Amino acid sequence: MSVVGPSAAGWRPLGRGDGVNVVVRALVVGVPPLAVAATWAAAGRGRPVVVVAAAALGALCARRSDRHVGLVVVALVGVNWVATVDDHTTPWSVVVACLLGVFHAAAAAFGVAPPAATWTRAMGRRWLRRTAVLMAASGGTWLVVATLDGRAGRGRALVLVAALALLTAGALWAHGRPADEQGI
Repeated sequence: MSVVGPSAAGWRPLGRGDGVNVVVRALVVGVPPLAVAATWAAAGRGRPVVVVAAAALGALCARRSDRHVGLVVVALVGVNWVATVDDHTTPWSVVVACLLGVFHAAAAAFGVAPPAATWTRAMGRRWLRRTAVLMAASGGTWLVVATLDGRAGRGRALVLVAALALLTAGALWAHGRPADEQGI
């Protein structure tokens, strides 16, 4: 059953509910074209049809949150990036990664509650903190990749293994703590 169905939202893609629900749905609709535009900026070229497709898929995702349209949105942005951008260590990759993170968080947020649900401040803070952690990890990952780009030898592999071990240790540490202690 759709969280945002015809009876709940009519034909409006943003649906009903409190202001937070409208903002979250607006992010689901608006962020995919921004990610494609950032790809366009990174490459210096792009196809307008991809921006239109991303916007249409974002609107469909906001309309039908129980479908796998969000996966298609992420695939479209990812394939467009790989096909368009030659320099994969450009700082624009962090922008696109963060935009995809915002899209994912917004789609997940409205997918877990009915459209008329009222968000508490605690819920909003929790989702914002989780999204901020994701963005910080995206920036850290880009920093490691950009630092290692063009370098050869054992040092590169050692830094990559150390970074992966650090990320794994951090995830295990955070996963082992109750959500109350994590502040997440």
